[in-house]
Amino acid sequence: MTDNQLVEVRELKSPKGAFLLGHLPQFNTYNKHQVLERWVEECGDLFKIHFVGKEFVVSANPDINNKMLRLRPEGFKRFSKIDEILKEMGVDGVFNAEGDTWKRHRKPIAEALSVKNVKAYYPIILDKTNRILEKFKNYSQQKTIVDVQKEFMAFTIDITTEIAFGHKLDTINNRADSFQKHLEVIFPMINTRVTAPIPIWRYFKRKKDKTLDDSLKAIEKVIYEFIDGAKKRIAENPKLKEHPSNFLEALLVENGDVNFTDKEIYGNVFTMLLAGEDTTSNSLSWAMFYLAQHPETVEKVREEAKRVYTEDAPNNYENVEDLKYANAVAQETMRLKPTTPQLYLESNDDIIVEHVVIPKGTSIILQNKVAQTQDDYFSSPDDFVPERWLSGGCPMHENHAPNVMRAFGGGARYCPGMHLAKTEMVVLISTLCKHFNFELEVAPEDVREKFEFTMYPGNLKVTFTPVVD
Repeated sequence: MTDNQLVEVRELKSPKGAFLLGHLPQFNTYNKHQVLERWVEECGDLFKIHFVGKEFVVSANPDINNKMLRLRPEGFKRFSKIDEILKEMGVDGVFNAEGDTWKRHRKPIAEALSVKNVKAYYPIILDKTNRILEKFKNYSQQKTIVDVQKEFMAFTIDITTEIAFGHKLDTINNRADSFQKHLEVIFPMINTRVTAPIPIWRYFKRKKDKTLDDSLKAIEKVIYEFIDGAKKRIAENPKLKEHPSNFLEALLVENGDVNFTDKEIYGNVFTMLLAGEDTTSNSLSWAMFYLAQHPETVEKVREEAKRVYTEDAPNNYENVEDLKYANAVAQETMRLKPTTPQLYLESNDDIIVEHVVIPKGTSIILQNKVAQTQDDYFSSPDDFVPERWLSGGCPMHENHAPNVMRAFGGGARYCPGMHLAKTEMVVLISTLCKHFNFELEVAPEDVREKFEFTMYPGNLKVTFTPVVD
C-alpha cells in the first residue's frame, strides 16, 4: 500500500472461521482478548471478522485507534448494542450516552469526580484501606493463602458504594448485604447480554433473567431513596454545596444548568458502580501478581512509603501525590495487563481514518494491548519495570510511548473516574508493600487471563508475610 492508497473494508484480511457462524465459536470464550491477539499475529494490525454474518473491523494499530478515539463523539460512538442493553436495564448515563446527550452529562460527571472532590472522598478510601490492611494482617498471622482478586473486589465495592451515594457496606469483612448481592447478579449479566448473538431473554425469561429483573428493581429502589435523601440533605445543609461528601451529592450540586431528571441521576450513579469496581480491583490483582514475583520492587515501594508517611497508610491526600514509585507500579501493571484490552465502537458516518475507508455503521474493535507490549513503543516490552515511568528512569529503556496506553480510553471520552481509580491503586499498593512481603502460591504460568466484563487473573493465590523492622 502506498501512502495515499485507500483501503476498503472488503479488502482486509480475515482469520479462518467456521461456516455460517464465522469467528463466533473461537471468540465466545473466557479469553476472547487473547483470541484477538492471536489474530493480530496471523493477519496484521488491521483485519475483519464476523459473528453469524455481523462484521467487525479489528484494529491493533495505535495510530488508527488514537485517531478514532479523538474523533469521538462526532465520528464514532460506543458500540450500539452496549447502549441498547444498558437502556433496556433502565440505565441512561454518561457511559452509554452519545451526541448532545453525552455533552449534557459529561461536565457535571467530570466535576463530581474532579481532583477537588476526590480529595474530599479520600477519608473513605483511607478507611477501607485500613480495614483491608487489618484483614491481611490476620491472614499473615494465620498464614492464609489469599484469593486476592476476591479481596480486592470487596475493597473496591466498599469504596465505590460509599463514594457513589454514602451507602456503607463492609464487604471487606464478609458482611454482605442485599445491595451487594444484587450487584453481583447484575454486572456479569451485562457482559452476557452484550456478547449474546441472539437476545433470548426478550422472547423467553429464564431463571437468571427473572433474577436479574428482581435485582434491577431492588437496586433502582435503593438508589432512588438515596437520591431523595441527598436532595433533602443539601437543602438542609448548604455547606454540602461547597464540600459534597459523595458522588451523588456532588452530581446534584453540579446539576444546576443541566437539570438532570431523577432517571438520569440514577443512570449516572449506576454507571459509577459499574465502572468503579471491576477495573480497579482487577488492576490491583495484577499488580499483586507482579509484586509477588519482584521483591526488589516491593522493597522500593516500601522505602518510599516510609519516607512519605509515618502512619500505617497514607493519612492524607497530599501524601498520595508523593508516592511516585507506587504510581509507577500501577502504570506498569496497566501497561502489561490492561483490564480493558479492547474497546468497541461504531462509525456515525462514512469516514476515512489513516487511509482506511470506514462506511457508516461499521462495528469496530480497538485492540489496545498489543501496542502496549511491542518493542516499537516500549523497550523490553514484556518485562515488569516500573522505573520506565519515572523521570530519569533506567537509560536502557529507549522506547517509551505512553500515548499508546488506553487503560482509561482516550480523546474527549476518556474515563472521568481515572483519578479516583489511580488514587485507590496507589494508596493500597503503597500500604500493602509497607507492611508485607508477598509470595505466589501457584506457578506464574498457572495464573490465567480471563475476560468477562473486564480482564482479570484467574487462580491468583498469594500469601502475605509481615515485615519485621
